[in-house]
This record gives sequence, C-alpha cells and structure tokens, in this order.
Amino acid sequence: MNIFFPEQQPSAGLKGIGVDIAPIAKMVKWIERYDRETLNLIFTPSEIERCQAHPHPPQAFAVCFATKEAVGKALSTGLVGIDWHEIEANLSSHQLTICLHGKAIAIAEQKQIQQWLASWCHWEERVLVWVVAQ
Repeated sequence: MNIFFPEQQPSAGLKGIGVDIAPIAKMVKWIERYDRETLNLIFTPSEIERCQAHPHPPQAFAVCFATKEAVGKALSTGLVGIDWHEIEANLSSHQLTICLHGKAIAIAEQKQIQQWLASWCHWEERVLVWVVAQ
C-alpha cells in the first residue's frame, strides 16, 4: 500500500471530511468503452488530459472519480445539485489538489470552506481518497 500525505496539515475550522473508494478495474472498462465526449460528462477536459498522460491512467481516473465523490460527502450534499465536472481533481507528482467550479463553489462558499486538503492511497485494484474541508 502506498500512502501520500498532503504537505499542509489540517488546522482549526474543520468544515467537513469525505472519503471514497474507487475500483481501478471500473475505470479500465470506462476508458475502453466510452469516447472522450462521454468521459467529459464526468471528467473535465484537463482531468482527462492529465489522466491520459499519467504513468497509470486507470489509477489516475479512479483518483479523480473518488475525489469527486469524497468532496461531495465533505460538502454534506453528495453530488446532488452539483455537476460532476464542477469538482476537478488535479493529480500531479503524488499530490492531489481540488478546484471547484460553478455550483460547487457556491455551496463551498455558503459553508465557508476556504481550503481543501486531499490525499490518496492505492492497494491491489482500488484507490482510496480522503478530503478535508476547512
């Protein structure tokens, strides 16, 4: 199991925590089955480019997918009222950062969330992502 920790440490003002597990095999099937236009319903164009350039694309797609789910949980809304592409995961050099767009930003502002900490690990054919909203 590889675990990657964010460089910043959580501080006071915890607003939410989200955790999600995604099977890498599911991402392999999606990549094989769907074209880019269909993948754009869930992933942003930037996520798709970064994932395809990653040394392990299915793993990167799984991290992005699990990040979206975990952020929804940390917002206490799930993905109800938020489009998938409004939560963007940036996985680079074992660091995971989160960028919100559209309705996701509005919900985060309403909950006074100013910062996201995120990390992930993988084992066998799964990834685990956890996020902290501050």
